Amino acid sequence: RYLPFASPNHTVTKGRYITSNDPRGYIPVHEYPLNGQWIMMDIDDGYILWTGIWKALGNSKADIVKMIDSQPELASSIRRVRGGYLKIQGTWMPYETTLCLARRVAWPIRYDLIPLFG
Repeated sequence: RYLPFASPNHTVTKGRYITSNDPRGYIPVHEYPLNGQWIMMDIDDGYILWTGIWKALGNSKADIVKMIDSQPELASSIRRVRGGYLKIQGTWMPYETTLCLARRVAWPIRYDLIPLFG
């Protein structure tokens, strides 16, 4: 199980979203809002909704496709959730992959990612 780190500036809550895109039938998450987006981590396997981080930085969803196309090694480890509850739609990546990408591009919101990465 993955747990969020404590942060005095963020209130992390638990959620559970029904989806047919996952063999469990739902995705259990730790979540908190940031810049009008939801930052989410799958409680069971640590996958993180990269779309939320990317859009919280002010980037467009279309740029995620370009980023993944430019790094084909990512393709095998990502999950794409399409359809169903809008909040969970997007590109989910393993914890370590997300941490690596966040170190490269998320400097402006680094303190807002403390609940995920400490």
